[in-house]
Amino acid sequence: MVWLRSNNSRREHDYGFVPTLEGDDFESMVRAFTTGYGVFGAKPLGNDRAFNWAADMRRGGPLTALHSVYPTSWKIRTLDESPQHLALFIPHKGSFQLTIGNRTVDGGPGQILMANNHEADDRVVHGPHRSDVLFLDWKVVRRTLFSLLETPTLESLDLEPVVDLSTPAGRLIGNLTQTVIQGMRDGGPLLSSPLALSTMSEALADLVIRFAQHRLSGHFEKKKVSAVAPWHVRRAIDYMHANIAEPFTMSMVADEVGISLRALQTGFKTFRGTSPGAYLRTIRLKAVHDQLRDPLNQQTLRDICMTWGFFHPGRFSAIYRSAFGESPRDTRLRAAIGFGATA
Repeated sequence: MVWLRSNNSRREHDYGFVPTLEGDDFESMVRAFTTGYGVFGAKPLGNDRAFNWAADMRRGGPLTALHSVYPTSWKIRTLDESPQHLALFIPHKGSFQLTIGNRTVDGGPGQILMANNHEADDRVVHGPHRSDVLFLDWKVVRRTLFSLLETPTLESLDLEPVVDLSTPAGRLIGNLTQTVIQGMRDGGPLLSSPLALSTMSEALADLVIRFAQHRLSGHFEKKKVSAVAPWHVRRAIDYMHANIAEPFTMSMVADEVGISLRALQTGFKTFRGTSPGAYLRTIRLKAVHDQLRDPLNQQTLRDICMTWGFFHPGRFSAIYRSAFGESPRDTRLRAAIGFGATA
């Protein structure tokens, strides 16, 4: 059985917070979380009938904050149909065990563990347990990654699961995570501002990609060292941006810059990690994305695509989804909802 409570001083004394959800058996918890967020697999590691749990779950835009307590240990498993998210776990009592591939790590009070739930194996909540968890829609991470890399990627990030809070980067990630959670808990002020939620979700994704350890960390370190590209690459980039809506070939770009096509390709590979043609497709894809995010833009998707040189709708939709983690229609709908909320 699940009880919904909005104000109960005795329960607040028992748990340290006012729960919006609570129950007295394991199945009631699974049903409540499935209804509130999405499907997942779960298994009790103790008596599932004497499982008095409580939670405050708040959802806003791409973020879900969960503050919860459990009497005994239980196991979590991601299913194919589970929503994909970046999860940041902050144990306050008990611990949290996370397994990714052949590696298993434990986090307790004073630590943060994080992972893409679709890349993690079973997770174990060790009780008695109290923790905060912040879930960030993985689409936001993918969009941010695209904007930073200037090229779509479908590969796994292979995030380092332990956030070291003793480092400046770890403190940045940890402080923003806690700020978001505090701003959402108990119906906090963040929940009344969709724009603030969107901005903070993008800021969190940016911090994780830039400062956490993952498969592409070396790329960003290299990018810091060789951020200043040679003159011919910079001039080619300037030309592409200035003529982004015009039809031109890479040979025309090379001629305009005054170098060979081979030199142009080598320069982009070395200093941008991509080909000049792929770079052009990327900035045009960003242009489409920007127009779809503009709620005042009334052009059809077909007209927008034609403007930026995408003539095959099916192929474009696949490329767009791989870059931004959503369809063009979803981007436009999200922009319209956000505009309506702030109008």
